[in-house]
Amino acid sequence: MFRSATLFSLLLLSCTYSGSKSTIEQCGTICVAVDSCQANPPEVQLEGLAGTSGSAGVDCAANCVQEDMRAFYGYSDCQITCLVEAACEEMDSCWDVSSERYASYCLGGRTTTPVAPEATDPQPSNGTTTGSAAADEVVDNPAVEAAVEGAADDDFTVNYGDTPPAILGHFSAVGTIDAASNARPIGSPINTTLCFSNPVESPEGTITDYCEDGVPGSATAPITGSGDAFTMYLEYTDSVTILFSGTVGADGNPKNVEALVVYLTGIDVWELSHTDWEWVGECSSCN
Repeated sequence: MFRSATLFSLLLLSCTYSGSKSTIEQCGTICVAVDSCQANPPEVQLEGLAGTSGSAGVDCAANCVQEDMRAFYGYSDCQITCLVEAACEEMDSCWDVSSERYASYCLGGRTTTPVAPEATDPQPSNGTTTGSAAADEVVDNPAVEAAVEGAADDDFTVNYGDTPPAILGHFSAVGTIDAASNARPIGSPINTTLCFSNPVESPEGTITDYCEDGVPGSATAPITGSGDAFTMYLEYTDSVTILFSGTVGADGNPKNVEALVVYLTGIDVWELSHTDWEWVGECSSCN
């Protein structure tokens, strides 16, 4: 009873946002099922609120009713059909672009282009496709493949190779979104700080430790490239992948950096920004 009451209250509140009556009714039906099945929908995203409410149904409803951004939040038309027709144990796969169920509902036989070097690109010598076995796994996802292909029209480039330059330090990264597909509006600001340390080379490629201010925890990221060109691959809890591509200047600091943010809860959901990086100190930890 408590969950149903909470969900109903949120649906009423969501009228304040963007959902039409038919959308709210449809989302209500779906999200009650999501709640009763104890599925794991994408985290709630409302102005001033991000994360999880602790209720699958509430998280579902808060995102689903935002009509203009439904694809961004994981509720495109094909995903809604997938959820309506899903058994409880199948629901989570409607938000997993790499799953067979998602493909059957949302790809429609579409084949995405694998992320791999052209003949004119540097060719890795360590038996990997990109220059890193870990990076190969990151880009082996239809959402990432589609985003790299789509962003190529806006000059995004993956830098291949197994001899990337070292990137060390704490950097601010500032810019705006220049191109987007089913994501945040063009012109939206980018303003964050990132910390990189302890690069480790191995036969399978180079990885580095990293953290981002304001984001809990730290992780490792693979780096590919050759000469002064690099691409770094950051993953966030199976929901977002960020590819940073750029070059390292004579001072050892990244420049001309493009950031391709790929949202993994749907196909063709990405944003591209050109960011200016400034060295702000040694990398010890993030705040």
